Amino acid sequence: MSEQSKLTYDQWSNLLDQAGVMAAMAEVHGLISGLLSAGVKPEPEQILPILSDFLNDGQALPVSLQKQVEQLIQATAADLNQADFSFSLVLPTDDDSLAERLEAMVEWAQAFLVGFAVQQTDLSLLPADVREAIEQLSEVTRIDIHACDDTNDEENEESYFLVLEHIKIMVLNCHAEVGQKFSSLAASNKTVH
Repeated sequence: MSEQSKLTYDQWSNLLDQAGVMAAMAEVHGLISGLLSAGVKPEPEQILPILSDFLNDGQALPVSLQKQVEQLIQATAADLNQADFSFSLVLPTDDDSLAERLEAMVEWAQAFLVGFAVQQTDLSLLPADVREAIEQLSEVTRIDIHACDDTNDEENEESYFLVLEHIKIMVLNCHAEVGQKFSSLAASNKTVH
């Protein structure tokens, strides 16, 4: 992964704020991950306009931010393709409150679903396990982030990490079953003249 894509959630959030982008970093990374998992090729000319439409009111991302986002797109695609399951969601760190992390996780899942739906509009055509993964990700978006039981922090933390790992597995499944197949189909359908 490039140095730029190794930025922390807070560093990315500061870059987005400085560029005047209203979206949270969780939404940016979730949308990119959803697009890639649905078969959109990791090409900035395909992904940047979608990011602009959904996350920046249709305005192009500032040039200062575009290059960094392009590197994030490439790094995310590489992580999704790793056989060692090294893919991870760009979310706040353990130092942030559980409520902040839960909110970001829900935003990430919502954005992933939007990105996936941009490319895959008819879920009935997808394998059953992918449809189930999409349904489970939809369930994540309904988590009540304000209903945490403050009396058992350790149990809440454990539950958070279990859900996070489950999201990761569902995303990798979607990418393996749909993203890799559709992006390779698109590549093989190109004709050379």
